[in-house]
Formats: sequence, C-alpha cells, structure tokens
Amino acid sequence: MTRIPVQPISYGDAQPLLAALAGRVAPGSWRGALPVTYHVGPGPAKVHLKLAFNWDLKPVNDVVARIPGSVWPDEWVVRGNHHDGWVNGAEDPVSALSAMLEEARGLGVLLKEGWKPKRTIVYCAWDGEEPMLLGSTEWAEAHADELQQKAVAYLNTDSNSRGYLGTSGSHTLEHLVNEVAREVDDPEAKVPVWKRAQAHALAGASSEEDRKAIRARSDLRIEALGSGSDYTAFIDHLGVASLNLGYGGEDEGGIYHSIYDDFYWYTHFSDTEFVYGRALAQTVGLLVLRLADTELLPFELGDFADTMQEYTKDLKTLLERKQQDVAERNREVDDGVFQATSDPRRPTLAPPKEEVPPHLNFAPLENALVALQRSAERFGKARTGAEGRAVPRDVLSRVNALLIKSERVLLSPEGLPRRPWYRHLLYAPGTYAGYGAKTMPGAREAIELKRYSEADPEIARIAKALQDEAALVDSAAAELERR
Repeated sequence: MTRIPVQPISYGDAQPLLAALAGRVAPGSWRGALPVTYHVGPGPAKVHLKLAFNWDLKPVNDVVARIPGSVWPDEWVVRGNHHDGWVNGAEDPVSALSAMLEEARGLGVLLKEGWKPKRTIVYCAWDGEEPMLLGSTEWAEAHADELQQKAVAYLNTDSNSRGYLGTSGSHTLEHLVNEVAREVDDPEAKVPVWKRAQAHALAGASSEEDRKAIRARSDLRIEALGSGSDYTAFIDHLGVASLNLGYGGEDEGGIYHSIYDDFYWYTHFSDTEFVYGRALAQTVGLLVLRLADTELLPFELGDFADTMQEYTKDLKTLLERKQQDVAERNREVDDGVFQATSDPRRPTLAPPKEEVPPHLNFAPLENALVALQRSAERFGKARTGAEGRAVPRDVLSRVNALLIKSERVLLSPEGLPRRPWYRHLLYAPGTYAGYGAKTMPGAREAIELKRYSEADPEIARIAKALQDEAALVDSAAAELERR
C-alpha cells in the first residue's frame, strides 16, 4: 500500500495552492505555465485535506476465448487488451479493444472457410486493468505453470489513435515486428508504417550519429517494456516474450483518464474514420497469424544480441558519469564553490562530500555478450539453411520448445532486489519510475541508488542469464544443423 496519499487535481484547484507558497523561487525546470511565480515553499497558508476512500470489494470479469491449434495445440499465442476504463474510456481502452475484436472476427471468418491455426490462439479481454492490472495478473498467476510451459508470446494493446506505430517488447521479437510493419500501409500517409516510423525516428533524433544509426540498421529498434499495462505479469513475472503495440502521436488532447475521453472527442479529434483502428487490427492480426502458423517460430537472436550490447554500454556510461559527477562535486565543495555562490540573504548548505563510485567488474557480462553474439550468428545461419529443405516435424518441435524457453532463461527465481515478484533480469519497471523501463535493472538501480556493493553480483547474475541464453541458442542451432 502507498504510504503517501496522492490525489491528482485540476490546474484551477492547484493555482491558489501554488500561489500561496513562499520561499526561494523554483528552478526553471520546476516551473509550470500558470500565471504565478513558482516558489518551493514554505508559505503562510494552511490547507485542510480531507481524504475519503472506498474499500468495497468488487468482482472483475475477464473474457477469454480460444481457437485450438491443429498441429501444436499446447503452444499458445496469447492476445490481450483490457475492457475497463476510467470514466468513458473511448481511447483507453475501447479504441484498441475494438481493433482486437475485429481481429477475432476476421479469424472467425477464416475458421468458417476451413482454416485452422497450427498453434492455439487465446484472446483475452481483461478487467480491472486501471486499478492495478488485476484481471491479467490474477489470470496469469492462476495459470502460471501452464503458461510457462505453453505460452509462445503475449501480444498486448491498450489504446490507439492517429499517427505512428509504436512498439515495445522482447527483442527476440523485434525482427518479426519490423517484417510486419513493412507490410502494413499507413492509412493516411499511404506509405508502409515501417517507413513512417523510421521517418519519425529520424525527425526526432538528437544527433547526426543517431541518424546514421537509424539509417544503417535494417530493423528499427523497439523500446523495452516497463509496466503500466497487461503485459506486466507475462514478461516480468513469467518470462513470456511480449509486445505492446499502438498507433499515436498526432492527436494529443489531454483527455487521458478523464471524462473527456469519450466517443465525441475520439470521432471529432482523433481517429475520426477509425482507419488507424483498422491498421492496428491488421498489424497485430498479422503478428498473431505469423506466430500461430509459422512452422519455425519467428524468434530472431541477432537483434537481441545487438540490444544487449547497447544495454551494457549504457550501464558503463551511467557508472562513468556518476564517477565524474561525484568527483567534480567533491572538488567544488573543497574549492568553496557552494559557499561562495550562496545568497547571503537566503543561505543554503553545501552538499556533503561523497565517496566516488568504485570501478565495477563488467568482464563476466562482456564475455557473455561475446558468447551470445556467436550463438546468434550460428542460429541465423542454421535457420537460413533450414529454409531450403524440409525439416522433420520432431526437429521443429524441439527447436520451437527451445525458442519458447529463450525468454524464460532470463528470469531469476529469486527476483530483483527488494521486489522478488519481478523476476526478469533484463527488463523491469523502475522502482521509482512508474511505467518507465529499466534495462538490466538489478545492476542499473544498484548504480543509480548508490548500492554499489550490489552491482557486481547483479552484473554476474545478468551475465549468467545471457550465457544460459547463448547455450540454449546453440542447442537450437545444433538441431537445425542436423541433416
């Protein structure tokens, strides 16, 4: 339970409270746009805050539908979107839920025409997402053993609007997302959604180096998953490869989780013709079909290995900046910089000196990355070689079983420090970041929170998981290399 109550309020209610604050003028980055001078306090005003809570227990209702697989019924492709919303919920979640229902309707038409998926497809409409991901989490925990044995992937949507395709998720699925994005046309720009997403990334790049990287890489990068929607239990707790997808970016209207998120706003200011809803149904529907019907599961390890290289560079850079910042601040304390720049009329205290962060041992992680890159290249060659010949079904079954486990080996049974429910060693929501993702979270947060004694053990745990991943990928490659 939260220890400090939090209540969002309107700017009209906030303005007199902010105007009553005195003290030092707030730094520029702390100021908003209201017509008051922003201070950091304290002030003379007293505010009485009355809190009232409703602790009633109410049932939540998930709606789950299955299409049995005809070849591998014990391999599941799970697709979900929540159906509950704050107030009206036109954009969040109905815009994406309606796209999911259209996917399901399309598969129903195919079923009537005689098609049957090779793998079981499970469609889920979750309840209780807005309070705390209740419906999906309880379902995933109740079926945890079965899901860890059978779930190939979980595909999530949450809301949808106009604009660019945005994707976050497991990087073993990054190449698959790029393939599908090249095949779906943007309904208004009339170019593949992949091309438009690339153009959006180029327009938002902050340096020439970033733009070169975007142009040089054949696949667009997808973001890591944090939390905030129904994929959380699947990837963070169960180690099921997951994606979260949606269109947006061109209709920001300030209606999020408010009474204004209604049908009128959506049909006048957002996806007015529902064409991006159709695009979402096409995009995720193709992903579902690829995962359900392809003989060899479309997991690709090259993008994954490349992303792990980037995450490791980020960790090293974070540590170096911490070391430089602490060393510089200590020097400024010694030089009297804070004392000399303090306002004599409103004096401030200099920060205490800190111990400069120690050097950490990244060698286990670097060795694991070498092994992972080598294994990814081997599997890529074996996969290409297998495309030109008939692979026996028993071999396919063994390889697919290994690929399904490729996300599971990235879990730790002990979980992350101080939050054992979160077990993924590569992706997690930040402890203090809400929805935001932390990559290689155990090591990253050890550095950020100055728990340096935890950092080396966490780096070693991540390295062990990546070594296990490399060994699994080698096993899959060896199966495909058999003649």
